[in-house]
Amino acid sequence: MDDLFSHIARWLGESHTSWRGRTSYNVEIVLAIAMSIGGAIIAKDYAAQRKASRERTLLALSSSELVATSFSGQDGQRVKYRGTLRQENKAYTVSILRQSDLECTETHGQPLPSLEAIEAYLTSQTVFVLADFKEPPASHPPAG
Repeated sequence: MDDLFSHIARWLGESHTSWRGRTSYNVEIVLAIAMSIGGAIIAKDYAAQRKASRERTLLALSSSELVATSFSGQDGQRVKYRGTLRQENKAYTVSILRQSDLECTETHGQPLPSLEAIEAYLTSQTVFVLADFKEPPASHPPAG
């Protein structure tokens, strides 16, 4: 068994010189392969999570609008952003309400054909990302 470990250790320590003159060791090659496999597994998992999230968003949009809220401070004022995402006639629209101490403005984005287009619009034009949008909380029945 010790011979096996010493043989592996010796092989990992072997160096090779490329035609460019760079020296590399077998251990570097093994680590690069392991990192590539790990990266591929992580990327596949991330893609599956994004797909599941997009499917949940589509399902939620089919029954109601989704909302997102964000608070920030600008020029010493408290600013509240409230976004609403809707599905209308096979297109998606976003409206953003910006409320500060001094003003209240609402902007409406043009209808976009896909959630990918909405996601690009949100990240480039608003303070929101698609994952911020959730179903509004259900109103609680009056206590009594």
